[in-house]
Parts: sequence; C-alpha cells; structure tokens
Amino acid sequence: MRLSRALAALFVVSAANAGAAEDWRYSIGVHDLSVPDVSSNTYGVNGSVSMDMRTDGGQHYFGSLEMFLDHDKDHLDSDHIPLWWQLHLGSDGDFWRAGQMRVGWTANVDTRMNTVSSVERQITALPALVGGYDGQNFQASLEAGAGWFFLEIDDDAPREQGYDRSTLRHSTFAYAATAKLRLKLGEAWSVSGRARGWWDSHGTLESNYQAVLRMDASNWIGGGSMKQPALVLSADAYQYNLAPYNRPNAPPVLRWNNDLMIRLAFETKW
Repeated sequence: MRLSRALAALFVVSAANAGAAEDWRYSIGVHDLSVPDVSSNTYGVNGSVSMDMRTDGGQHYFGSLEMFLDHDKDHLDSDHIPLWWQLHLGSDGDFWRAGQMRVGWTANVDTRMNTVSSVERQITALPALVGGYDGQNFQASLEAGAGWFFLEIDDDAPREQGYDRSTLRHSTFAYAATAKLRLKLGEAWSVSGRARGWWDSHGTLESNYQAVLRMDASNWIGGGSMKQPALVLSADAYQYNLAPYNRPNAPPVLRWNNDLMIRLAFETKW
C-alpha cells in the first residue's frame, strides 16, 4: 500500500509541474466487471485522468489514474468495498529511428487495487526493449523485458475455501512480452489492441488482453468548452495463474481465475 501511495503522489506531482504537457485528458463512463467462470457481473461508473508530457529536453512521460465505483451487488465477496482503482506511469525513448521504424526502450509501473474479482493488490514494474513501426494509419510494436511481478489475493473469498492471509501474496522476478497495434479507420474511428504475458522460472503468471475502439465525437459535440471529445469502448481481460497460492489437499484458493471489464466512456481533452 505504501508503494501505491507513493505512485499516486508522483502522479499528483507530475500534474502540478505539467508546464511542458502536450496532452491532458479526462473521462467519465460506465463499466461491467465480469467473472465468466462463475457468471458474475458487477456494474458501476468510472472516471479517469491521463497525461502525456514531453520535457524541454525531449524526455517522454505518460500516465493515467482510473477510479471505479461499483454497484456492489455481487455474490463473490460480501465484504467488497465498491471503490477500486488502476494507476499507470511510464516513460519511453528511442535508441534508433529511421523513417517509420524504431528501436527503443520503455519503463512502466502499473497497479490494480481492490477489484471485485478478489485482486487485493497487483503491482508490476517492467523495463523493456521495444521494436516498432509508426505509420500514418497503422502502428505496431513488440516489447520484451524483465521486472517485478506482485499479486495479492483478497482474503474474503479464499476464507470460504479454508485459506488465511499467510499464503495470499506472491512476489517474484519475472519476464514479460507485449504486442501492441493501432489501426486508423477513416477520419473518425480507430481500433487498438494489446496482448501481454508474464512468466517466471516456474511457468506463466498472467495473461492480459486489451482492445479499444475509439470514435471522434466532435461532429456530435461541436463548439463549447470541450476539446477533441471521443467515445471509447474497451475490453480488458485478465487470466491469472493461481497455482502459487493453492495448498496441497485443499480446494483452489478461488473458484475462478479470470476477469473481464467492458467499459464505455466519454473522453475529452482538459
């Protein structure tokens, strides 16, 4: 929790010193966090703020803070506090660029806290090498790196399976590979996707898949104080390897090992 607070403080400090910011955005929306294994759906509202900043020296920083308020009517965790969040901070740069091709680096810290699917805390830190193609209508990249993977399972649902808090944290040095793409569809639409896998010396830790459909809404909302308004539909799926938490001769720590969030949001430039 201390690291989470430190990251949140860093995000606030970045906001306070954003004189060189190129792009600040905020959004509001609705979502459904589902757990397909047990036919669970938890609906709610959400909001986010994101920044993309390049300093006078050319350094590129980016980040986002997303807050979710659930309509807490779900059978997975009767004690779930219906407020959870995600924080992302990162930086990147190029070693080499020629035309639309590039080779570079990226460094990211991501957190995910208090989901109804029993993720108490997830924190990852990942420096990686990147190879990419940046065309006008199509961008793609591959990343490979090694960093820190930490996942703590909330103790409420495992307690029903006979577990206590002593075995619900897993922290390890891990490897990750990521593929990203973005395709522009005409003047108003774009679609993007990301696939990332984490693993350590014992096997796979987690798989994450994300898809985003974005529509320029400036033709609907012209004038006024809103800048570059957009409607954003996204899907974010996680599958977890819970073997490190399971005990011999006991039921699995959870009755599920995945979650899926569908979100529809209205986004505009600050």
